[in-house]
Amino acid sequence: MAKQYIQIFRRRREGKTNYHVRKKILLSKLPFLVIRIANKNAMLQLVKAEIEGDKVISSVHTKQLQKFGWPFSRKNTPACYLAGLMLGLRAKDKINSDIIVYMGISPYISGTRATAVIKGLLDSGLNVRVNPETLPDEERIRGEHIAEYAKKLKATDPSLYNKRFSNYIREGFNVEDMPKIFEEIKQKIIANGGWPK
Repeated sequence: MAKQYIQIFRRRREGKTNYHVRKKILLSKLPFLVIRIANKNAMLQLVKAEIEGDKVISSVHTKQLQKFGWPFSRKNTPACYLAGLMLGLRAKDKINSDIIVYMGISPYISGTRATAVIKGLLDSGLNVRVNPETLPDEERIRGEHIAEYAKKLKATDPSLYNKRFSNYIREGFNVEDMPKIFEEIKQKIIANGGWPK
């Protein structure tokens, strides 16, 4: 007798959809946050599931941070927080319920860039169903760990410092100023309601 082959759903095979979690989200009838972090950028969407298909309520791409003057990486923890803050401010008037986090097949790990996005949403005034203990602390969100690493590297191995942060040095930015620049960009985003001028 031949072995029986069980067909797995295509999107599960491709690593795109976790159908177990997806079913729970659909039954909850609440909007959900989709976080996708790629090699250079992060893309965030607030989505509402409807019969015709998913409807995007609001979306943000970290490339939009450049319009506010963010000179550093667009996928690090501070950039993800700022993107989450932008998304929350843009969608605050459109959502009046809790938000569920949907990570696809990626696991939810505390203190990561994805949790920085969630912290940005919470700081914008939206309600996200998440355990507050899993969120990164304020120092990490401001990028103080990156600035501290750059400072230590500059003192111990200047050639590696110049190699690792060469793009910022070429553009005239000091990585040690990241927390200060972060606060300036954050205030700009809040003042403009999440939209660049």
